[in-house]
Amino acid sequence: MQITGIIGAMDVEVAILRSMMKNARTETVSGIDFIIGSLEGRRVVLARSGVGKVFAALCAQTMILKFGVTEIVNSGVAGTLTPELHIGDVAISTACVQHDMDTSAGDPVGLISGINMIELPADTKIADELDRVCAAANVNHRLGVIASGDQFVHTTERRVWIVSTFNASAVEMEAAAIAQVCFVNKIPFAAIRVISDEASGDVKIDYMTFVKAAAATSSDIALRWLRARA
Repeated sequence: MQITGIIGAMDVEVAILRSMMKNARTETVSGIDFIIGSLEGRRVVLARSGVGKVFAALCAQTMILKFGVTEIVNSGVAGTLTPELHIGDVAISTACVQHDMDTSAGDPVGLISGINMIELPADTKIADELDRVCAAANVNHRLGVIASGDQFVHTTERRVWIVSTFNASAVEMEAAAIAQVCFVNKIPFAAIRVISDEASGDVKIDYMTFVKAAAATSSDIALRWLRARA
């Protein structure tokens, strides 16, 4: 039986989805509330992981081992790294990288020890479905690499470095950790991120102004995706 896991880092990223779940019950594991129920006729486990890669990985692993999800989508907001994506536009992962992973004394920057990969590929079926949903909704979107790290990127120097090193189109703090957990557990995964800021000097102003609207768009796309599969 297919069970879809949906992870957002913050309350604002999951609140709309949580309010629309049917036959919902909540279980708390390691301080994370997992809401089990249905959305748009699909069996869903929804959770707010908390911010950062460790919380995201903890949430994803629990979803897989305890709640038996068969696929995971990470829904939320991100900063843009490309002139093709602006506030309110959508980035869909073709792969995720950890831009703060660095054992470069002997390895390429971003190489994840143990699995020896830099890019963690998204599930092509889910990414294609999200692509079609965005196109049908006339939402400007791009498929590309999403970069994750335990830092809020707000300087031009770091932004340029991430783009030149990983050719990433968006930056945030959780997707690549979830992607790594899904990869080692052989669980299909993709991330959808709505742009909430320009990852520039004005990032804090942009983020506080647009994060709620961006999270609402991300939730709407997730709902459209579930509806299209029902």
